[in-house]
Amino acid sequence: MFCQCRLEIVIRTRKCWPLPPFATTNFWHCLVSQMSNVPHKIFLLGATGYLGGTFLDALLKHPNAAQFDITAYIRSEEKAKQVEALGLGVKVVTGGLDVVEDGASRPTIIFNFASCDDLPLTEAVLAGTKKAFNSTKVPPVIIHTSGAAMIGDNALGQYASDKVYDDADEATLDALPITAPHRHVDIPLAAAHNEGYVRVYVVAPPFIYGLATGVLVDAGIQNPVPLGFYFVSNYAVLRGTFGLVGPNKNICSLIEVHDLARFFVTLFNAVLDGKQIAGGKAYYTTVDGEVVSRDYQIKLAEVLHELGYLKTAEITEYTAEELAKWPFLSAFAVNFRMSDSRGRSLGWKPTHTSPRDFFASIRETAQVMVNQGDKFGGKWVRVSN
Repeated sequence: MFCQCRLEIVIRTRKCWPLPPFATTNFWHCLVSQMSNVPHKIFLLGATGYLGGTFLDALLKHPNAAQFDITAYIRSEEKAKQVEALGLGVKVVTGGLDVVEDGASRPTIIFNFASCDDLPLTEAVLAGTKKAFNSTKVPPVIIHTSGAAMIGDNALGQYASDKVYDDADEATLDALPITAPHRHVDIPLAAAHNEGYVRVYVVAPPFIYGLATGVLVDAGIQNPVPLGFYFVSNYAVLRGTFGLVGPNKNICSLIEVHDLARFFVTLFNAVLDGKQIAGGKAYYTTVDGEVVSRDYQIKLAEVLHELGYLKTAEITEYTAEELAKWPFLSAFAVNFRMSDSRGRSLGWKPTHTSPRDFFASIRETAQVMVNQGDKFGGKWVRVSN
């Protein structure tokens, strides 16, 4: 749901053209067998972020990884040099949205793990895919990361909703207004899919938890801590006590980061294999359980106190002035409950179960987070006894 940087990776692989509407399955497999040595590209945005970096690590371990020719676009020149120095066989380029558009005009499959609210970025990607289609008459594929915040209500922590949205309930999700979070990006993507010059598959994960791992984490480039976890903890340390938005009775669905990355690999494989799967206005999600926001924030306050970063485990409600100063906190006070029948229809299922595994991850995640110092922008100062 949350992304910190934009990085694109171009990967050459095979079997990634979508099945033409006139073609039978046998036709597709025949075509694939004849083109098995023809390289095709994939463009990935956001691969140094929490989720994108985890997916990149999984992608580098893919059984067909030797067939991938990867190029990374990174806005930060410093991070570009760091990634290049890792010797991953990844070509690195940097620049503005013109570089994004150019990169998107070449690949067959585009992954977007960057900001799910950045419309200019998405428009650059779509402009590139239109160029690719005009040149080849083959629609590229976009696998885009949105987020379950689109179904969030206005609870402000005051109540738990019994409404659960299923990712296969296309009519209900498509009726969400353009003013809902992420929809101002998702709707143009669906429109482009309907125009026929690109195939779009949108994944809307819920609250993501767990420590990310992989080559970029090991190199100190990728922050392994979930961004939402990072924000609420940092605000608490700056404030001196942990805060709640109202009573924080709201409920949110959960997914562990490696299980989510594995779903993206499953979706990727389905595209490579030419499977006919729902796209455009269709959403996919992944869920391993859910939690009441108040419960996990109480646990997090206890852990930060035990680690010496809060003087007390006491929690108090944020004042109206504090919420005006830090409006992002309201995002942690909405209900977003989802089920994932469409996601599981691809053959994926989670290996974690929440809230058990989510609560089990909190202490280790907090310990890693505070040990980072200010490396990723946090202010972690131990309190005196």
